[in-house]
Amino acid sequence: MKESQKLNKLHQRKSNIRKDYLNKLTTLLVSVADYICLEDLDIEVMMKNHHIAKHLSDLGLYEFKRQLMYKGAYASKKIVEANRFYPSSKTCSNCGTVISKLALNERIYKCDDCGLKINRDYNASLNLLSYLTNEIGQVLPEFTPADLTAMQLLFDKNNIVTSKVEPGIQQKCY
Repeated sequence: MKESQKLNKLHQRKSNIRKDYLNKLTTLLVSVADYICLEDLDIEVMMKNHHIAKHLSDLGLYEFKRQLMYKGAYASKKIVEANRFYPSSKTCSNCGTVISKLALNERIYKCDDCGLKINRDYNASLNLLSYLTNEIGQVLPEFTPADLTAMQLLFDKNNIVTSKVEPGIQQKCY
């Protein structure tokens, strides 16, 4: 087999793995959540950052959003898209203070006003949850430990990783 055919086969395999993963993940998310909040990310601007462009292009974010939207609509789930300029990462989920600058390599959010130290992505998810509850106008039910365990088992059963360490970024636990 020629080298170009081997390379094409590898690219096709990578594409199939990505499609399978996105299909499983979106199906699982729609099956466990009645409400989903997404950030409207400006991918074109993000792709201009050459340090993360290759990783972003491998994620298939447009396809993820497309599948989530159509599966959510089919299952009558409420999917809310947060405004592109909503500062989910820069807002303190505890006191609401917005910091002016937060570099992408800063993985821990630190609030100078209330002293909160929290994982940046977890902080953003709490802010998106708040955005969602404001949009739909109601309080969402709390997850019980049994619900979370069942959800974790679904993720494990479908071989979906629930924690991601970004390449090239050192992680610290607090």
